[in-house]
Amino acid sequence: MSNPFQNIKAAAGDQDRSFNWYMNSVKKMAGELTDYNDVKKTDLGDLTSKIEPGNMYMFMYDPKLKETLPYYDTFPLCLPFDSAPGGFIGLNLHYLPPLQRAVLLGNLLDYTDKKLTEKSKIDVSWSLLKNFTKFPQAKPSIKRYLNNHVQSRFLKVEPQHWKAAIFLPTHNFVGANTRTVYQNSNKAMQ
Repeated sequence: MSNPFQNIKAAAGDQDRSFNWYMNSVKKMAGELTDYNDVKKTDLGDLTSKIEPGNMYMFMYDPKLKETLPYYDTFPLCLPFDSAPGGFIGLNLHYLPPLQRAVLLGNLLDYTDKKLTEKSKIDVSWSLLKNFTKFPQAKPSIKRYLNNHVQSRFLKVEPQHWKAAIFLPTHNFVGANTRTVYQNSNKAMQ
């Protein structure tokens, strides 16, 4: 399989493209990427065993109390922002409809370098994110993850691919369909 993200990056050139442009490019070039094994073969990022707040990651996850959850995502697209006992807290962008992911990421990019480089990080904390008036999309996407329930290595998404990664169809909800998840998230944002 060719690396579709190289094609998207090349097509973008040095220009900062619109989220619509990225969404359409991802649909055309990477629509077949739907799971961890497919994604780790791309140039989306590198595998690592550790996470750092401010970066974007994809990983396989099996929740501890899944029997009590109405639904959950086994393949999060996460922006960790804080550590927690035995794990971390992050924004799982899969809980948001694609347009809301784009809005949230766009707002969060105000807290990083103007030009995304391999060293860019989103510098946000709970004290900033809990302002749901400014970040309503954060409310339904905040999730706590336990390290001993992570089922794979973390794929650290390179910052230059963040805008494309949010449109990948890689969510894997158990317990509800995507439409139900998005409807509940939209209600939580109101």
